[in-house]
Amino acid sequence: MLGRLKIGLGIGLLVCVLVPVALLLFGIVDDAQTAALILFLAGAWTVVFGAILGSGKDRLYNVGFGIVIAVFSTFIFLPLQYTAGLVVVSLVAIIMASVIARPKTAQKAIPQKTG
Repeated sequence: MLGRLKIGLGIGLLVCVLVPVALLLFGIVDDAQTAALILFLAGAWTVVFGAILGSGKDRLYNVGFGIVIAVFSTFIFLPLQYTAGLVVVSLVAIIMASVIARPKTAQKAIPQKTG
C-alpha cells in the first residue's frame, strides 16, 4: 500500500505550516518561533522531497530551494545581517552547484546547404 502512495510537495508543505500553527495555538511556541519553525520545516521537507521523492530533473532546484528556505529560519537565533549573509552564501553555492552539475552538451553542427 505504501508503495502506491504518492506524496507530493504541496501536502508536505501544508503539514509544515499546520504543525507549527497548532503548536502556537497550544501556547508551546510564540509568533517568531512559529515563523522560524515553518521556514525550517518547509526547507527540510523540500530538501527531503527533492533528494528522495521528487523527479530527477528538478532535484538540484528542490534541494537548493529547500536549503535557502531553511537558512531563512536562522533569524530566530542569529542577527538579521548574518541570516542575510547565509542566504547570499547559500544562493551562490546553489548557483555554483548548478553550473558544475549542468550536463555538458556538445555543440551541434549546423547543416550546410550545398548547391
